[in-house]
Amino acid sequence: MAAVTEGFVLGVDLGTSHTVAMLRRPDGRTRPLLFDGRPLLPSAVYLDPGGRLHVGADALRLGHADPARLEPHPKRHVDADTVMLADGATVPVSSLLAALLEAVAREAVATAGFLPPARVTYPASWGGPRRAVLVEALGRAGWPDGTELLPEPVAAARYFAEVLRRPLPVGSSLAVFDFGGGTLDIAVVRHNGPGADFSVTASGGADDLGGLDLDAALVDHLGKSLAGGEPAAWKALTDPVTLAQWRARRQFWEDVRGAKEMLSRSPFAPVPVPGVEHAVHLTRDEFEATADSLVRRGVAEAAAVIAAAGLQPPELAGLFLVGGSSRVPLVARLLHSELGIAPTVLEQPELPVAEGATLDQARPTAGEPTAGPPTAPADRPPTATMASTLAAPTPTPTPPPPASGPAPTPTAPPAPADDRHYAEPVDPWATGEAAAIAAGGHALPGSPSLPGSAAPFGPPSHEPWLASDHTPHPGPPHNRPPGAPAAPAANRPARSRRPWAVAGAAAAVVVIAAGAAVAWAFWPRYPALDYQTLGNPVHVTPAVPFTSGLRDAVIRDNRAYLASTDYETGRIGVVAIDTGTDKPAWSKPDAGTAPGTVKAWEAVIALPVGVALISDGDYTTKTRELVLLAAADGRQLWKRTLGDDDQVWFAGDRAVVADRKNKQLLGLDMTNGQERWTQPDPEGSQPDLITVTTPADLSGPAGATGRPLSPDLGDDPRLVQIGGDDSVRVLDANTGKVLVSRPDVADTTDDVIAHNGRLIVRESDGAHRLVAYGLDKLDGVDIIYTSASRDARLWRLTACGDDRVCTLEGTGPGDANAQVVAVDIPEGKPAWKAAAPQADLIIPVGQAVITAGASENRLTDADGETVWAGPQAAARLDAANVLELSKPFAGYPDDPALAGRHLGDQPVQLGPLSDVNTGTCSWNTTHLACATGEDFVLIRFAK
Repeated sequence: MAAVTEGFVLGVDLGTSHTVAMLRRPDGRTRPLLFDGRPLLPSAVYLDPGGRLHVGADALRLGHADPARLEPHPKRHVDADTVMLADGATVPVSSLLAALLEAVAREAVATAGFLPPARVTYPASWGGPRRAVLVEALGRAGWPDGTELLPEPVAAARYFAEVLRRPLPVGSSLAVFDFGGGTLDIAVVRHNGPGADFSVTASGGADDLGGLDLDAALVDHLGKSLAGGEPAAWKALTDPVTLAQWRARRQFWEDVRGAKEMLSRSPFAPVPVPGVEHAVHLTRDEFEATADSLVRRGVAEAAAVIAAAGLQPPELAGLFLVGGSSRVPLVARLLHSELGIAPTVLEQPELPVAEGATLDQARPTAGEPTAGPPTAPADRPPTATMASTLAAPTPTPTPPPPASGPAPTPTAPPAPADDRHYAEPVDPWATGEAAAIAAGGHALPGSPSLPGSAAPFGPPSHEPWLASDHTPHPGPPHNRPPGAPAAPAANRPARSRRPWAVAGAAAAVVVIAAGAAVAWAFWPRYPALDYQTLGNPVHVTPAVPFTSGLRDAVIRDNRAYLASTDYETGRIGVVAIDTGTDKPAWSKPDAGTAPGTVKAWEAVIALPVGVALISDGDYTTKTRELVLLAAADGRQLWKRTLGDDDQVWFAGDRAVVADRKNKQLLGLDMTNGQERWTQPDPEGSQPDLITVTTPADLSGPAGATGRPLSPDLGDDPRLVQIGGDDSVRVLDANTGKVLVSRPDVADTTDDVIAHNGRLIVRESDGAHRLVAYGLDKLDGVDIIYTSASRDARLWRLTACGDDRVCTLEGTGPGDANAQVVAVDIPEGKPAWKAAAPQADLIIPVGQAVITAGASENRLTDADGETVWAGPQAAARLDAANVLELSKPFAGYPDDPALAGRHLGDQPVQLGPLSDVNTGTCSWNTTHLACATGEDFVLIRFAK
């Protein structure tokens, strides 16, 4: 096989729940293949009545209608010859796997022009018979005989050494803990030196332990209370008879999985229960208590495999966690506490195995890793098994994927001139004040990511920290048997972490506008921007060299803050750039250090006075650190240690902290961190807080999640607190004074927004309905909308105009027949309704809205007419301009084309980006700032 630098190489990780394929190009860049715009292909297969096999998201959608024809996890049947589906039909397991491999081949041909040489990974514990099934599947899918098979832990080890650049000297060993959706695979691999690559010295795990089993444990936990309190509903879920009950059962499992994912980021999560009016609340403590025995079983398996390799945990060079279920914080915590070695886990744990498969054998490393991509790959490793050499049943011929004949090998583009700026560090004593170095706090298990944090790709997370996203919404989940995984969520950066909010934030994902002309009332106030072809990018060297830690760009007004962290030391650094001059204003390489075990930073938030940095919580001390740097020179204004469940809002002149331990709100001076006021929480369970938005907040630049990037924190500095006793209080953020209160308004599970002088509550007692209150006195109660039927749900309440609110209506996120409803508040009736299939987000753009769904996104104009529908992505620049991307936002380097569009006009093509991690990007109305694989770039797109 040709070396990596001589052509394309495809790496495929055929997983139990998802399949991932990474394509390495001749210039060394690696990108995932996208299936319906996403890098994760659900490994589900559906047999239609005509005998055709459908895979991925299509299989899942078809399976909702006829569950008996769906096999959600064919890899789990590798030891069986066939799988029985509907009507007694039996399908060979190799045919199910072949259907997935055909889909990968088609996408590879569409991307590269031919089927590149490939390596397909398999669990290290698989013996000859199991590998033979995989070989047969490759033959059925029409893949060439030369396709290599590679043990999954070897691929992971290559990624660990080559991409993460972690020290892995010759003779050392790495433990790989692959915790996927359906199985746990553990292996110890030894680095044998140049020309020998890695060898598996011990392997093991559990075929019956994965994320699906954590879901099952949560379902059993919920059943203990539902069986007694809601026996009829629970019986319908556990013993379904009708097709509707089977669908409800599947939806319930999906919602449980979504709650599990949310509990990795938040202290609690709601679980809707079919047939029960109110959602059940799960806490992180409940989840961890339920999952503890399962995770401990996995830890014990890891200890046994390490011992079988003749090693003690401290003798390992590292412990690498891969697979989607390794995101659960309890996994890393128990592995560290029980084995005494800190694991390495990434924000995108599904991708390393497939990307590692594209790499040739690793080179020996010693001491500190060096930055930069791997160079001069070695020859093919002997651990790669040629598929053609394995004995396998004669494959049944099936139509191959598109022709895989030779195609011209593109040459790598010339390296650009090094035009990056090196900003001089600012002397922290220059102004006469010492700038203390932040002493970090650390990661609370599962803290959700902040408005500006780096965007991993993977199961996306909703952002409870957003001020207008009051209710923590479970993300579109994947279920476990008896149901199939849900279709992946809308394309957007999955910014996981804990609730921190900027006043005026509006939760949303902005998606691409795709051509149609509409008359927009906002033209006079928001004319077309003066778009121009992308200028030469200004490269900026990060204050701290990139590792696997957070890297992020945030822009407020004309100041860009570029933050990077060192995963090993916990150090965070920031470079500030003036977008007016494209010149660095200051660099702060020692902005803070996160101590403890995780050594990670979670968020970067741009504020009027500077930039706030928030570390992950340390699970040993139950704390985290908040550091504020001055906008002018980067000096530290103040820092404060927070509890791991504390939340922060920025409103008026204050940083408002929800102090969970002491059950109070604290108002801190944003300029110096001094306490200006305290306010005890109301009685009852943990209260929630939202900020008040104004029309201006929703008319300026917004991030990829719809969060306003430059809100005026002082235009309405009020906060609304929803108590556990269903009361509502309106507070002045500057003084802490309770301005007005009212009992029995909303509970903490209701959607609530405060916008333009009104409080809007989505009530769920009986039929779902929207109720409006005057914010000044909490009076003037008006029912402005009631759901069309008692079974219909309302979700994703969002302000979509000065006097309008929008909501989604249907059976819930993922409903193919969902609608978006725009409600005229003064009139108390819908202005219009429009289709929003599978939507789970609404984004206002002026008086238009964008709805984001699992398979498509739509722009609907102010009259309810659909303007466009498509899978791509975009961002709001103002109330009438959007910045469009040809591909979804991603947490890996990518090269989408950009366009600028004034609503109602045709798009202006701006040119392509190159090697940009679009999930880290931020923007104003003239510039885009992003992280690349090695540095930051600042790019002008408008005058």
